[in-house]
Amino acid sequence: MVPQLASGDLISDRYAAALYELASEKKLVDPVLENLKIINNIIINNKEFSMLIKSPLISSNDKLEIILKLMVAQNLNELLVIFLKVISNNKRFPSLPSIILQFIKVNAYKRGDVMADVTSADELSDDQKLNINNQLRKILGDQLSLNFNVNKKIIGGLIVKVGSKMIDTSLSNKINKLKIAMKGA
Repeated sequence: MVPQLASGDLISDRYAAALYELASEKKLVDPVLENLKIINNIIINNKEFSMLIKSPLISSNDKLEIILKLMVAQNLNELLVIFLKVISNNKRFPSLPSIILQFIKVNAYKRGDVMADVTSADELSDDQKLNINNQLRKILGDQLSLNFNVNKKIIGGLIVKVGSKMIDTSLSNKINKLKIAMKGA
């Protein structure tokens, strides 16, 4: 049984755990993971596709057809095709992005990886990502998986989250602390 890593979404947790169990039994975790990462990148980088996945106006079968057509060149794993059909039948496509993220987390946990989320105000360059990766590996070890996010609301700086620990060097956090300090003065 795959441990449930709290994502806050029971549906995503269960679907991701079920997919991981099947992929693990059939020794297809890596191909499924690669396909899911490609789908996730399409969702992240294409707002229209992201809206399409979440839209209640588009049928689940149409969503399935679109994903299958997008993934033709990627040689989509047969287990993942079956899984996507289950998601389609159960009308769970709006949960697909969180199912993918939860699958990635379960995989990292099973492999003993340390997952870290790095949030910045702007997209980081490859050199910046490499530098952050190297610095965190010195502290956390080689089994490190980084997930880079962009959030304009933090204005500047970084937020690094590893498990329940968080280092917040964002400008928005510093401004909030300054506001609190000024109210107390």
